[in-house]
Amino acid sequence: MENFTDYTVLYDAQNSELFESSVKASLDESWAIIAFESVDMLTLPKDSQVLLWLPDSALYALIPYAVEHNWSVGFLPHPDLKRFYRSFPLPKNIEEALADIKETQTAVLSDLLYCNGHLVLSSVMLGNSAMMTSASNMDNSLWCKFKYLVSMTFNLSKVSLSPYTLQTEKGTIVNTAALGVTFVYRPKSSDFTRYLVSETEVDKATLNTFVLAPRSISEVVRFLLSRLFTGKRSSQGLADYIGHMQTRTIHVVSAQPITFTVDSEPYTDDAIDVVIEADALKVISQALPTKVVSEEVKESIRISSLPKGQAVKELINRPLPWIHHLDHEEVKETFVNLKENAQTSESFLVLMVLATLLATVGLFANSAPVIIGAMILAPLMAPIISLSMGVLRQNIDLITTATKTLLVGVLLALFFGVLLTLITPLQAVTSEIAARLSPTILDMAVAIISGIAGAYANARSEVAKSLAGVAIAVALVPPLAVSGIGIGWLDWHTFSEAFLLFITNLVGIVLAATLTFLFMGFSPFHLARKGLLIALGFVVVVSVPLFLSFAKLVDKQQIISKLEGLNVDSIELRDVQIKQQKPLYVSATLLSNQNIDNNQLDEVKKQIEAQLNREIQLESKIAILR
Repeated sequence: MENFTDYTVLYDAQNSELFESSVKASLDESWAIIAFESVDMLTLPKDSQVLLWLPDSALYALIPYAVEHNWSVGFLPHPDLKRFYRSFPLPKNIEEALADIKETQTAVLSDLLYCNGHLVLSSVMLGNSAMMTSASNMDNSLWCKFKYLVSMTFNLSKVSLSPYTLQTEKGTIVNTAALGVTFVYRPKSSDFTRYLVSETEVDKATLNTFVLAPRSISEVVRFLLSRLFTGKRSSQGLADYIGHMQTRTIHVVSAQPITFTVDSEPYTDDAIDVVIEADALKVISQALPTKVVSEEVKESIRISSLPKGQAVKELINRPLPWIHHLDHEEVKETFVNLKENAQTSESFLVLMVLATLLATVGLFANSAPVIIGAMILAPLMAPIISLSMGVLRQNIDLITTATKTLLVGVLLALFFGVLLTLITPLQAVTSEIAARLSPTILDMAVAIISGIAGAYANARSEVAKSLAGVAIAVALVPPLAVSGIGIGWLDWHTFSEAFLLFITNLVGIVLAATLTFLFMGFSPFHLARKGLLIALGFVVVVSVPLFLSFAKLVDKQQIISKLEGLNVDSIELRDVQIKQQKPLYVSATLLSNQNIDNNQLDEVKKQIEAQLNREIQLESKIAILR
């Protein structure tokens, strides 16, 4: 605008004193200042150039009036002008605002957002608006965040989704269930949406619709934590419980009257129409983003993760489950893959034989690399994970098929382990064999962790390459190979201890994988309960000897810790080993700078017994230090 005196300045008479102090001092004395108390008093002609110094509350009536009369409007910072800046990023400093207006040659056409005829300066929200905004509106203190999290946690049991049907301008219909829906022009217009997607440097005549649809309390918790601790937009895109649509208009209906807010003002209606009116208002400013001029606006619909079909019926108007239950289509692909893995195929038989032979050779050769190779070859993990899915969903066919394949694999391993043992003239218990003869509760922990990893890798194709690492961790075939060696040697202790390790791995994996599939939503709890209880029962039974063995291990380590380095009359105990615990058989090297006679040996034994408070058998090696 070339001549600033062409403007008519419009202000609220009720705030005239504040206006005088903050604005009038910056105005040229030749400007005309028109005071008014209501829109009805306005007598400015159409096509006027007007400056507004008004609060948000006055703009809801004034802006539509300005559009109707084709005014070119400039906005001056007002103490109560807050929501306006959400959709109009104009200067908030009076000097900067005046300079911006002076430098503007041509008014910019700006889009306006309306909901059921109401002007929207910030956002429209329906559903649980408190859940979406409270966290962002509070201060950043840890105490405030903690109080918010606690208050929301107590309300989690009451959280439920409501059904909505959304129809875009081009006829795309979305039937879903949501905790809340937010409509904004610019993403930063709402505290809920400002961190979800990046702000563009250009304006498009499009409406941004964000649908919050967590399917479980765990996802609600994830959302709450993201509200508390996210300070900027995530580079990983939208969370899988949020949908995003860009279009010019949205029509929303529901099975019941819709309660919604327009800039926090509550309304109730049978349907909602949220509309972008393109190029509606002439704004005197250069600060607005560049406007993209296009006759046709392309719609962007990102709703693949939202509830649909049967999932909507299961979620609406009832408390959310603790974990998300996948619908039939989401389960189908994983279920089909696991059903194939449960089959007794030719490749399974061949790999089982080769893995057993390789493991047995590695055990006799005391070679860890060879045994690791056998672990990678072993195909036993596949039917065990399939068995876990069968237990979870109480699918008798899958349980039967996986169990048959598992039994065939076990029998093959035992047979070829025995066969190779009989033709191998070796009877020594190597360290690799001995390592499989003392299973403890720690081995159960390994099995449980491996079961979680195996189930997750099978359910997520992008991490399936990690299955080799899972196979190495759990080591299913080596214990079976040692069991075969025990049968070949007719050694019950070797067979029973190694087979206990295999059973430990088996039941631990089944329980852990079943729980993992449950938490990933592959089955509702009421269907999985029976199978979980059975698996848990097996784990408890197997854990009894494991706890006893672990107690022995702890006792052994404590004895070694007490005796290692013990000094008795200038005789030091080194390399202490416990070869037997009932009766206690202690082996140690006695280090001295002179010969040790029988009396001294008796004194060492006596001191050890006093230290341990029990009788022992002592096996000693004498080392003379010179």
